Amino acid sequence: MKYFVDDDHWDVMGYVKELKRLLPRFNKETSNFLKNHSFHDGKVVSLTVLNQENGKAKDPTTIKMVIEQYEEGAGIYEIQWLNVRKFLMDFDIKRNVDGNKPNEIVFGGRKGLDDWGYDEILPLSKRKLQHEILLFSQTKILIHCSDIKIRKIKT
Repeated sequence: MKYFVDDDHWDVMGYVKELKRLLPRFNKETSNFLKNHSFHDGKVVSLTVLNQENGKAKDPTTIKMVIEQYEEGAGIYEIQWLNVRKFLMDFDIKRNVDGNKPNEIVFGGRKGLDDWGYDEILPLSKRKLQHEILLFSQTKILIHCSDIKIRKIKT
């Protein structure tokens, strides 16, 4: 993370400025979502990796995640990362512990990946983006892709 390093090092205004420069890269629905909302505290419902190889398409891998927004009535969204070039996910349920109880997995492990914590979308180049996501389970997700699309799938 560049702007959200840890609890003591946050540059929210720097990230807002960076994100504003990136908004024209996205479709209208995605841009509006990123300007006005976030997935913070959202429940990760599913994560799917699709390899749509057909022998012709370059970078045929797409990742989809369904997230239930935290705010009541906010709905359920799908985020897609298109033309994925890099995907790293570091999940270990044993890290999902409370600081006061370091030997006890939160909710007995029943929340799985757990909720969305913080994220940053940064430019890698004129055509590629990096999206880094930290879940409350201390899972780190890193995706390099050409586009990100967010759409509401259920109210």
